[in-house]
Amino acid sequence: MVVPTPAEAELLLASFDLPDGVVIHSRGVSRVASEAARHLAAAGVEIDPRLVAVAALLHDVDKPQTRGDGGRHGVLAAQWIAERGYPELAEPIASHPISSLLDPARAPRGWASVAVAVADRHVGQEFVTIDQRIDDQARRYPEYRDSLEAARSPAHAMEADLATAAGMTVDQLEARLRAAWDEGREG
Repeated sequence: MVVPTPAEAELLLASFDLPDGVVIHSRGVSRVASEAARHLAAAGVEIDPRLVAVAALLHDVDKPQTRGDGGRHGVLAAQWIAERGYPELAEPIASHPISSLLDPARAPRGWASVAVAVADRHVGQEFVTIDQRIDDQARRYPEYRDSLEAARSPAHAMEADLATAAGMTVDQLEARLRAAWDEGREG
């Protein structure tokens, strides 16, 4: 399995010349997803925290090209990253969009994908609750309000599954993910 080092992943991220907001979001999702992966690993779940961190860092590299195109977002990024020699990152990247929760063919499978998707549900430009994130997206993208609302319950269920696998409550998991966000913001 080939996974870029954190330095290589940062160089790869920079090669896409993304807007600052996407980079801030991506780094935050990476910190939060890494924390989720660490808790899963500590609970005995087989997961590669470095793969999770790197996939989360690169999950939105297609955002400028697919903004407003929920069908290709994630899939295009996964394709681009696989073409650059990292096919192991494709699944967590392709399945991270909230719309994937409504499509059984694209829904997150495997703990790496779940960790990236849960982290993405909590991170905008700040750490928020799943409901705050969905509400914000519905305000910004009113044309997707119905599908975002339909994804709310599956998003909470996915987070609950992750918390259970990590041996904690949802509140405990959320507190630890928020702490990982805060630590990265201070550094």
